[in-house]
Amino acid sequence: MGAPVVDINIVKGKTFEFMYRYADQELAYLPISGMPSTAPVRLTVVNHGIPDGWPISIEGVKQPEELNTGDGDVYIASVVTSSVIELNSVRSDNWRAYIPSGSVIFNRPFDLTGCSARMQIRDRVDGKILLTLNSDSSTEPDGIIEIDTSLAALVVRLTPAVTTAITWRQGVYDLELITPSGDVYPVTAISKVRIGDEVTR
Repeated sequence: MGAPVVDINIVKGKTFEFMYRYADQELAYLPISGMPSTAPVRLTVVNHGIPDGWPISIEGVKQPEELNTGDGDVYIASVVTSSVIELNSVRSDNWRAYIPSGSVIFNRPFDLTGCSARMQIRDRVDGKILLTLNSDSSTEPDGIIEIDTSLAALVVRLTPAVTTAITWRQGVYDLELITPSGDVYPVTAISKVRIGDEVTR
């Protein structure tokens, strides 16, 4: 599985929380069978299996053509029911009536059941470890990684006490996922960490 560069900024004295969504390479192509709402747009996609807040694209809608996404563009889907998603940022007041057609396309969410995760921040690749984060609290990490199976997400958290104590200004990190069978997959490529100063104390 490929992994993206995800640079992060940590502000001293503030809670740091960042969510990473994790997906399979496999794409799902699900037919759109209705558009019951136009402001915001709601789509009927039966038994879609899309997690809340998941990126999707839309292709092949004959009318209104404006619903289709361009190359590289995505909508963020909010889940209403197991068969209805909402595109909250999309208004279609001036669009022509929907003609049943088109598909919702998305990378299937990875099943994180039984998985663990780990992350290190170093001053440079193979350099000094500055912070460690882990989904296993028994390893006594500096921060916790929560695995949310319903959202196919890894949520990285550092407390204000930890971020206040940071004395360095920048570093590098990557985040790894470990499956129940012991396979290790990169969630991110090697990425940058920058530390910002706190104004309100």
